[in-house]
Amino acid sequence: MTTRPAVAADRERIVEIATAAFVTEPAFTHFFGADYEPHAGTLLGYLLELRMSGGLAFVDDVDGHVVAVSMWDPPGGLLMSKADRLARWQEVASTFPPDVVQRFQEYDERVHGFAPEQDHYYLGVIATDPLLRGRGHGSAVMRAGLSLADDTDLPAYLETGTERNVGYYKRFDFDVTAQLELSDGTRIWCLTRGPTHHG
Repeated sequence: MTTRPAVAADRERIVEIATAAFVTEPAFTHFFGADYEPHAGTLLGYLLELRMSGGLAFVDDVDGHVVAVSMWDPPGGLLMSKADRLARWQEVASTFPPDVVQRFQEYDERVHGFAPEQDHYYLGVIATDPLLRGRGHGSAVMRAGLSLADDTDLPAYLETGTERNVGYYKRFDFDVTAQLELSDGTRIWCLTRGPTHHG
């Protein structure tokens, strides 16, 4: 296993992996419903672009092939300007049905404010090739970001709509700090990992 920062050449493979992994993620079902293909890939490509331009993205390789990815916002938020982010979002959103865009806006409004008030690392996306789950690849790309949080003595934060993932994240010392229900009853768990100190 080789964990490293993502590069531009990884984009297609990262989007492919994340799209395959998130097909069972309830939040993405909430967003897209029957319109999952091809819109999920467009969204995930946009989220990757944000991290490649002004955040952090790590991949795990096996025999030269990317098998897992994590995408993070650094402390203080993405380095890409708000104006540039908004312009790119408007381009992406223009390809979605209006009700999909409305659900994204609702989600942002509902979950905004549950993150730690202090500087923190935000894990926006983590995905493993569904054919290779359970082999430590997700853990490898998770630790790549968490080690930065530990080195700077800062918390980490994430959200998930998949209840079974809550136990997985707890293995990395995340705790549930909030729960909410979206308009269709989809549940979202917000988890925070406090700063840790290496001895």
